[in-house]
Amino acid sequence: MKNFFKGIVGGIGNIVPGLSGSALLLILNVYEKCIASLCELFKFRNIRKNIIFLTPIALGIILGTVVFGNVIKFFLERYPFVTSAAFFGFILGTLPLLFKEARRGDFKIRYIFVFFVTFILGFILLLLAKGDYEQLSQINFIQSVILGLILAGSTIIPGISGTVILTIFGIYDVYLTAVAGADILFLLPVFLGFVLGAAIFSLLINYLFQKYYSYTIYGIIGFVVATIPGILRGNPSSLLIIILSIFGGFISFIITFKMTKIG
Repeated sequence: MKNFFKGIVGGIGNIVPGLSGSALLLILNVYEKCIASLCELFKFRNIRKNIIFLTPIALGIILGTVVFGNVIKFFLERYPFVTSAAFFGFILGTLPLLFKEARRGDFKIRYIFVFFVTFILGFILLLLAKGDYEQLSQINFIQSVILGLILAGSTIIPGISGTVILTIFGIYDVYLTAVAGADILFLLPVFLGFVLGAAIFSLLINYLFQKYYSYTIYGIIGFVVATIPGILRGNPSSLLIIILSIFGGFISFIITFKMTKIG
């Protein structure tokens, strides 16, 4: 049951602009276990054991994405600054754990180089996302599969926000609408793309963790830090909005920080 609720949190991260579902799973101390289980599953090893472990997490991710798609859409449309300030706090709350993970091994100056490379890449994506991209009202089968691949990448690679990439490709709005409306026919090819992407990215990340753990963690931190400025949306229209935003950001920071204590 605990893993089911962790999956819900990961699903929320997949739908919130600027957040990363995998980063949230990482702070909940379940990410590396998921990657290892996925790799074994795709290699047809310990199938029953891995399915039992992954099923509640996967169901939680699906439920968190679908249910909170409506909730987040509602609050972002009506209270963009307060809502995004809360997301801002969530992101800041992930940093202590990421830096703790980065200190697991001996520090090398070359790790900082990796950090700056991924930070620059993340910042470029952020600048691209600020552009006025035309959002499509409908997409074809191939685009839906690509959407699933992007979501798989953002779910498995911590710090990569799929919503930012979807915005650049002009398919975020149609995706959010389909999720909020539980459009099964639309989501089926998305699911196929997600499964394919999950196989590719889980094997890649598992390899990087085994061979280049510290490099990978510093790279993740670079992506996460780069996304922080792009989270805030809208403008504070009154002192009350500013106060509520600060309060919401503080509370979400505390919640996320406390999540790192959950085993």
